[in-house]
Amino acid sequence: MTGPIFGTPRVGQSYNVQDCVYAVIKRENGDVAVARTPKGIVLLGGGVENGESEQDALCREAYEESGYRARIISRLGFASQYVNNPAKDRYRLKRATFFLCELTEKLGPPVDQDHELVWMPYKEAHESLLRPFHQWALEFVG
Repeated sequence: MTGPIFGTPRVGQSYNVQDCVYAVIKRENGDVAVARTPKGIVLLGGGVENGESEQDALCREAYEESGYRARIISRLGFASQYVNNPAKDRYRLKRATFFLCELTEKLGPPVDQDHELVWMPYKEAHESLLRPFHQWALEFVG
């Protein structure tokens, strides 16, 4: 995977690599789908589990976080971000594939009860996103 790398690794620190997938979803009116979580505003998505394809992981994560079925339209790109959490002694390099998607049908409430699907105007969403690599991906539809 190639693409831009965000964040700053700590010198001498080892990092766990986590492969991730995220959905960039924009309505015709310009609003963007994001998830409000206890940590902040993020794109729908998350980690790819062992034996899972990127596409299956994205559909699973979108459902878990929003309660909706997602349809993948196209792959947008790849980017990585170093995530440093010294308080929890957790250091990860998140390697992500970003997809242009749409939400097609409501299947039920989100499985992840601490996630809330929110539609925001593009500018507000871009400014609110917690992770710079999510901001980078959103710019594909800006």
